[in-house]
Amino acid sequence: MRDLVLYYATIFLKTLFVFFSPINGIIILVALSTILDTIFGLWRAKKLKEKITSKKVRFGLVPKLVSYVGAIMLVYASDFFIINELTLMVVDINFISSKIIALSLIGIEITSIDESYKKVTGVSFLKKITDIIVKGKDIKKNLKK
Repeated sequence: MRDLVLYYATIFLKTLFVFFSPINGIIILVALSTILDTIFGLWRAKKLKEKITSKKVRFGLVPKLVSYVGAIMLVYASDFFIINELTLMVVDINFISSKIIALSLIGIEITSIDESYKKVTGVSFLKKITDIIVKGKDIKKNLKK
């Protein structure tokens, strides 16, 4: 009986893996951005001499990862069965809802990373990047004249 349950559980997990395989890259990107945010948070805490506990890290990282990955998987399933057919009538991008949710979650993590970086250094790296882009556009505009 135990072997039969294990056999069907394995088939079920393989089926889930195959179903979600088109968004593996998206899931990895969101997970990496969440882990990177946690690393920056630890760096900030260390630099500002805040107390760091493994419990705080564990209860911050794991639920966030599970909820983010779960949200992406839920939206992808909805996208696969319902939303994608509707959005393809308007935009020619498959599973756009899943991609928008993933970009939103990654954006939240980048903003959080920027906040940690700014608290330690006093400078926002997002501001630096936008300044470089604006200067680059100005240089390009001046070269065309």
